[in-house]
Amino acid sequence: MKSLELFYQSDLLPDLETLEAQRLTVKKKFIQAVFIAVGLDLIFLFVAGKFGLHLFFLLMFLAFTAVFTLFPWYTKYFRSYKKGFKDTIIPKIVAFIDQRLSYDKAGMVEKEEFMTSHLFNDKPGVYNGDDLVAGNLGQTAIRFSEIHAKRVDIIRQNSSSASQKTKKKYTPIFNGLFFVADFNKSFKGTTIVLPDTAQKLFGELGQALQSMNVKNGQLIKLEDPEFEKLFVVYGQDQTEARYILSTSLMRRIVKFHNRNQKKMRISFSASKFYMAIPFEKELFEPKLMESLLNIAHVQEYYDDMKLVIDIVEELNLNTRIWMQKGQTDPNTVAAANAASKTYIQNSKLSLPVQEKQERLSEEETQAVFKDFINDAGSSMAPKIKTAKRWLKRIAGIFFFSLCFLFFIFESYMIGLIILGVGLFFLVGGFMNPSVEKLAGSILLISIGIGVALSGYSTYKTSVESKNWPTVDGIIIKSKIENQTFTTEENGKKKTEVRPYPKIIYKYQANEKKYESTKISFIPLPGNANQIVTRYPKGKTVRVYYNPDKPKQAVLVPGNASVNYVPFFFAGVLIFIGVAIATKLRKQTSALGNQV
Repeated sequence: MKSLELFYQSDLLPDLETLEAQRLTVKKKFIQAVFIAVGLDLIFLFVAGKFGLHLFFLLMFLAFTAVFTLFPWYTKYFRSYKKGFKDTIIPKIVAFIDQRLSYDKAGMVEKEEFMTSHLFNDKPGVYNGDDLVAGNLGQTAIRFSEIHAKRVDIIRQNSSSASQKTKKKYTPIFNGLFFVADFNKSFKGTTIVLPDTAQKLFGELGQALQSMNVKNGQLIKLEDPEFEKLFVVYGQDQTEARYILSTSLMRRIVKFHNRNQKKMRISFSASKFYMAIPFEKELFEPKLMESLLNIAHVQEYYDDMKLVIDIVEELNLNTRIWMQKGQTDPNTVAAANAASKTYIQNSKLSLPVQEKQERLSEEETQAVFKDFINDAGSSMAPKIKTAKRWLKRIAGIFFFSLCFLFFIFESYMIGLIILGVGLFFLVGGFMNPSVEKLAGSILLISIGIGVALSGYSTYKTSVESKNWPTVDGIIIKSKIENQTFTTEENGKKKTEVRPYPKIIYKYQANEKKYESTKISFIPLPGNANQIVTRYPKGKTVRVYYNPDKPKQAVLVPGNASVNYVPFFFAGVLIFIGVAIATKLRKQTSALGNQV
């Protein structure tokens, strides 16, 4: 048998090199997705701080960005990478350990067998697993897989309302490898071997506590002192338990425990041998942040699997009257791969012989010419794609820089919209079209939420301004300035000059001096001349200021009615964003199902 290092070099390395290139791409896309999510969260955090939003909205947006950035990354990149790893690497490691074993990446030990083992008193409400390995080792049929089992408790909360609120509480029961070996002998009862923690901690008191554990049956005392220090045994039949746990079997269990240092659980029930070996890590999963080319990772997969497979040999199961000969399950990954290999070989043998080429007709010549043009276009496509990416990057940097000018002049809403557009172009310049569409949908939804919050904040502030404290202020500037507007009619540009009032007043609040240009939350009646006449320079005015933000002030408080325009505009943006995200999610789900 070849060594693990030679097996790694000859059988695994070519596939690992291909997967390593894919891993680097998946890692890069993951980092980009995280940066996009963090960037959007920081923008929303800024908006939340500006408008004083509740923490609930911030948490909702954090969850929203996490789902809509990491979910497409998982479905488009990581799932394919994980599938390739488990389709190529793990089956080869299993076959290297023993050719008689088969591997099914989606299979697992059934929940009924988990319950039949009686190794755990709690009934799992959540039960899942993967990486099933099955086969016959000599006369012993075995199967094992990774299992994650949790207990689900329904907790009822006291409520003043008629209907009580409930929530689910999840408690882990077992995480690790679950091993099953079939016997050919039926037992009357169940014998359970558990780690001995009570006697180790409390001595004779612990032993008394163990005897009170009636759920597991009678406490069985055995003659092997080393075994007794490590394990506690329960059973329904003292004689049967001693017959099963012979002196030689107990020594092999102790040796297996000392070599692996795992708090394993063992049971003999329903003509089967069960062993549960806990692991805190996910087993047989591809690395993301570390190189796959490191042979230490292959050694880790090998050791974890060999640990369980060696149970048959180390516990000497084949010398007992174990299991009748089982049949190999044809619905395994290995069988499917063998069938595919046979099909490909047969297909290669039945390839048609190429006939002598004849002169093409006019229609065929036109078709060949079209193919030539398409091929030429295909060869130019990568260059055009690269040029578009760079244009998007340049546009993104431009808009990203432009937004700071609006922040300087305190036009925060316009600045945030421009910042969002810049991020959209930057995403399109560095990531694929699907992520670009996702970023666009998030941008539209974010802008819509921002516009709605801004409209609500303005209305709320205008209503509250009636109850703001007041101080005396003085008009320090009052004049008419001209604004120039350029319009186009019938292909001709038309310039229009419009006068507008420029009013600045100063006031003092909380022993600090402030200046403001805000007169009212709604347009004032009258033209520019009338407004300037109403507020001449040097006039003393009553100033209403925000006690939480003294810099915010008006001369005419209150608001006549709600302005529905921002909310309508926000609703349209959110609807379009949700529609794009829903369509994209359906596309990625369909793509994932095809994979």
